[in-house]
Amino acid sequence: MKVYVSVDLPPDLADKLSRVAEIVGRDRMEEAEAALCFRITADEVKSMPRLKFIQVITAGLDHLPWEVVPPHVVVAGNAGSNADAVAEFAVAMALAAYKRVLHYNERMKRGEYSRDLGIPLVAGSKAAVLGLGEIGTRVAKILAAMGAEVYGFSRREREGPWRFTRDLMEALSGAKIAVSALPLNKYTRGLIKYEHLAAMDPEGVFVNVGRAEVVEKDAAVRILRERPRFVFASDVWWGRNDFAKDADVIVLPNVVATPWVAGGYGNEKVWRNMLEEAVENLLRWIRGEKPRNIADRSDYV
Repeated sequence: MKVYVSVDLPPDLADKLSRVAEIVGRDRMEEAEAALCFRITADEVKSMPRLKFIQVITAGLDHLPWEVVPPHVVVAGNAGSNADAVAEFAVAMALAAYKRVLHYNERMKRGEYSRDLGIPLVAGSKAAVLGLGEIGTRVAKILAAMGAEVYGFSRREREGPWRFTRDLMEALSGAKIAVSALPLNKYTRGLIKYEHLAAMDPEGVFVNVGRAEVVEKDAAVRILRERPRFVFASDVWWGRNDFAKDADVIVLPNVVATPWVAGGYGNEKVWRNMLEEAVENLLRWIRGEKPRNIADRSDYV
């Protein structure tokens, strides 16, 4: 068994994999039956005629060149590997904005010490969690434990301390906090439009830790300009890692912006865990076991 590895693995993980498979680089990728990657290009896929399995380090799979991945190739993501970290970050963003921590921090630094805004409660307030995967379920449980009335939106029903709905408008209508942990696929791209954001509480907080492209950018800009006390807090951006492309949004006063640091980019331990789980899932496939997080290609093509 030969595996094409395009990520830098720590020596112990490389050794663990090399005990059961031969690791090859770009110079021998045509021999590979499996690939372990962060990203993989169309040219790389086309250069591996023996390819049967792709293990991706990230949870999201929207960046794969699905149009050239043969139907017989099994693709596995890495959902759950950074879920604790991203869920914590999402709740932190939501609370910092909703509980006016950021607002009063800025005022105090400017020498403005009056109390001009009241502090709303999470308990008894409606919160929407969009996407009930590994991250979303954790966020929903935390908010429910704080006493929020949580609506969970997803295509696939999951039980938990939330009111499940497949109706996006039902989930967001009147919500004071909304957290999107939706994956990006053909069903979710541009899903959240102006009317959905407008259905939230006028002083609500919308947090995005999934993918930027699930929200229409023009819709976000419009609602932020119309509602100065509405907050859009995001760790993910339409320009991906080229954050300057979204400077027009980032500079708005009611935007809370971070540079994609909720997960592996922000913590070496989290990145290490992502690598460990990806290698272990690849080993499952090599051993003839069923891997976790097998993608449904119909979500993308």
